[in-house]
Parts: sequence; structure tokens; C-alpha cells
Amino acid sequence: MDAQLENRVRELVGKFHLLRTKEGSEEFDRIWRALNADIPAEHRREAGQILLEEMKKSRERKKRTDVDVRGTFGDLYEVLSLSYIAQHYFQKDRSWLAQRINGNIVNGKPSAFTDDELEILKLALTDIKNKLSETILSIK
Repeated sequence: MDAQLENRVRELVGKFHLLRTKEGSEEFDRIWRALNADIPAEHRREAGQILLEEMKKSRERKKRTDVDVRGTFGDLYEVLSLSYIAQHYFQKDRSWLAQRINGNIVNGKPSAFTDDELEILKLALTDIKNKLSETILSIK
């Protein structure tokens, strides 16, 4: 496989964010079809391997194992509903959130939040703080 085509396969990983919306998903599909049409059949397996390697690197690069979310939560860990936060803000289940908060080892690697997920967690906590403040003010 030539270097230009190989670089296009590697760049495809950077476009995964498009998959979050319907329009983006359609754009991603268009890019994928164009790229796939340019890859000769005998090089598709190699292209797939490159794509998998780049996806793995991308996932590992983005995990923030340096952030101690559990330590930061302190007593709040027992007070907050992890199920509510996981479902309402992440569209995931409680165990997914708990694994990341606690840094559990999953498939031999520590679970951690990405930068984007940490931002969502901050927004979730801010939203909960605002709801608590409103409730406190409404109690007479």
C-alpha cells in the first residue's frame, strides 16, 4: 500500500467524532466509501490493521489516568446517584461510570475518563449543584 493511502487510513481515525450526529455519520460514510474504493482488494486487510492500530492509539492517548476522580469525589461518592449521572449525562449504565471513577482494571487496563468525558462530568456536577441550589432556595 502506498504512503499516501496509508496516511488517509490513519487520518480516518481523526474523523470518528463525526459519528456522533446523523449528518456527521453520513459524512463519515462518504469518506469511508471513497477511501475504500481507493484501496486495492489485496491491501484492504493491511488497511484494516492500520485502522485498528490507530484506533487503539487514539483511545489510549485520550484516557486521563492522571486524574483521581474518586479522591476528588470524597463523601459525594456516597451521596450522588451514579446511576442517574451515568444514564442522564452519559447515556451509559452505573457500572461504566463507577469503573471510570474508581479506575478499575478492565481488560487489563485501568479505566479512565477522556478529556471530553471529564468535561461532561463537570457539567453534570454543575447541573446537579444548580438543582440543589434551586431546591434549597425554594424551601421556606
